[in-house]
Amino acid sequence: MSACCSAPALIKSLNRRCTSSSRLGTTSGTWPSTQAPIAPCCGTSRRSAGLPRPYSSSAKHASDEQSTSTSGPLYASIPTSFGRPSSSLNPAPNPRRQRAYGQALPHTHPHLFPRRADWPAPPDALHASADGAASGLQVADDELTPGITAQEYHERRKRLCEKLPENSAVLVMGGRVKCMSGNIFYRFRQDSSLWYLTGFQEPDCALILHPRASSPKGYKMTMFVPPRDELNELWNGARTGMDGAVDIFGADEAFAMEPASLLAHLKSTVPEVDHLYMDWPSGPTFPRTPSRRSSLIGGGASGNIFDFLSPTSASPFDAFAKKSDFENVVKVLQEGRKVRPLAPMLDQLRVIKSPAELRIMKRAGVASSAAMIHAMRATSAGRTEGQIQAVFERETALRGAQRPAYVPVVAAGKNALTIHYVANDGVLQPGELVCMDAGGEMDGYVSDITRAWPVDGSFTSAQKDLYSAVLGVLKQCTALATPSSAYSQAQLHRRSVELLSQELKRLGFDTNKGGVMDLLYPHSLSHWIGIDLHDTPSIDRSAHLREGHVLTIEPAVYVPFDSRFPKHFQGMGIRIEDDIAVLEEGNVILSANTPREIEDVEATCQGCGRVDDIPRYPVKSSNTDPTRTLGNEKEQRKGGSFTSAT
Repeated sequence: MSACCSAPALIKSLNRRCTSSSRLGTTSGTWPSTQAPIAPCCGTSRRSAGLPRPYSSSAKHASDEQSTSTSGPLYASIPTSFGRPSSSLNPAPNPRRQRAYGQALPHTHPHLFPRRADWPAPPDALHASADGAASGLQVADDELTPGITAQEYHERRKRLCEKLPENSAVLVMGGRVKCMSGNIFYRFRQDSSLWYLTGFQEPDCALILHPRASSPKGYKMTMFVPPRDELNELWNGARTGMDGAVDIFGADEAFAMEPASLLAHLKSTVPEVDHLYMDWPSGPTFPRTPSRRSSLIGGGASGNIFDFLSPTSASPFDAFAKKSDFENVVKVLQEGRKVRPLAPMLDQLRVIKSPAELRIMKRAGVASSAAMIHAMRATSAGRTEGQIQAVFERETALRGAQRPAYVPVVAAGKNALTIHYVANDGVLQPGELVCMDAGGEMDGYVSDITRAWPVDGSFTSAQKDLYSAVLGVLKQCTALATPSSAYSQAQLHRRSVELLSQELKRLGFDTNKGGVMDLLYPHSLSHWIGIDLHDTPSIDRSAHLREGHVLTIEPAVYVPFDSRFPKHFQGMGIRIEDDIAVLEEGNVILSANTPREIEDVEATCQGCGRVDDIPRYPVKSSNTDPTRTLGNEKEQRKGGSFTSAT
């Protein structure tokens, strides 16, 4: 990947071009007085005088944040309603270029916003023609992100503000681009809290909410977003900008995300409130120049709010921000009596899923189930765990998943004794089981499914007995995951231990010895699931299940090579996991399409549609040529053994 700073000729060309033509809505032949020429980097250009005025819904200032059209701000001629354009979603094309945004919207990506009451939609309803116009597709133009309307995002913010005490404010910092090496970045994923409250999917942004009982909305919403920048967008893609934050995402006012702007706003706002609700982001980010801020806050603060407040320059307190402003804000934020954690308050809302959220999670479950079936069909002795992982990830992506929900576990044989085994570099051997724990993330929500199946396509007698024991526990615990049963996650786990202990005793295990069950079944039965894999962790596990809860149920048994346990079970690791949505009466299994009955698993592994074009490695089997190298040979099953097919 090229670096933008290596193109001085391009920068000079753009500077010359911008002095003779309009830039981001400025029609004069010279640069705006508050805007400097493009600097030789992809960062935000500095303003030479004062702080920028906000772009607001009440007074849409003429600024360099306007549309590229010379007729005024974006959608200026289109009636708008809360959070989105209310009529035609296609503004008139700009003579220079079509207005683009930092994420998919109904009028820019109609194929991603089909109006659907249930899933799956008819296949022909999801087809879009090559020019982007939907063919027979009814577009859900009230949605802000696929499946979630702008109104639902507003209701989330309103409910949060209604839970806050008087004279409070909420500060949510967005995610930052993370790097795996130098400036080679990972694909961006938004901070879960900011995404839940706004649907905004660009990095380096912030949200401030002030409850306002007198406001029709019930709150005031301020956003800090990356400003539109022609050179940056040339390299990194379109930005929504301050005008989009107001016109599309419902902000009352929006500022450019610059340290000076955020510092000034916090300096004037934070001292006036009694309670500031916020959480501290963490994690590695783009390399930043060490600065005095480290001594102010007690060490490195990569990835948290202080990373946003100090600029990326050799001198941390330059034209962007004053040293005194930074130190004053740090002092206020360090006051424990004022700053309170946001997560416990927000988790109370997030743990109850709306019908729209459940529909998305069902789609994620359907896609992941189909991918798991393909992984079963691709399983064969001589293939690797990594190849099975690749099949799963390919199939989820083809069905609309944006990314894996987590690093998949593909553990063959004794590797399954490691609960979070993710090396996935072993070769599948005849007679082994494969335990796969994987899921896809679709439109912001994840799935989490685990299955175990035989490499040979048929369970041995011992494998069948142990698998049946775990499956029986899964079924009984799933039946108890209802409001009428009045069970909590903690109670369900204790019940699963009792049930599994009974099943293992029947198979010859001595489970009365102290610590045996902790060794065979060392993890909890379930966890919440939603936007995050381990969703809403602050919610008490002793809370009774309610309508709208979504949780996993995943009993398991891991039998080590230990003389205390029956020898024919040693080395087996079996976990079976489903995603369960709790309804008013009963529940629904979101991952129900994934085979789990023994006959269904075997039929899937042996059935039609098997994948035969994946290379194989040598296996430890007497009837397999040990000198065979990586190739595309096909194999046939004959009585549980493998022979090469000609």
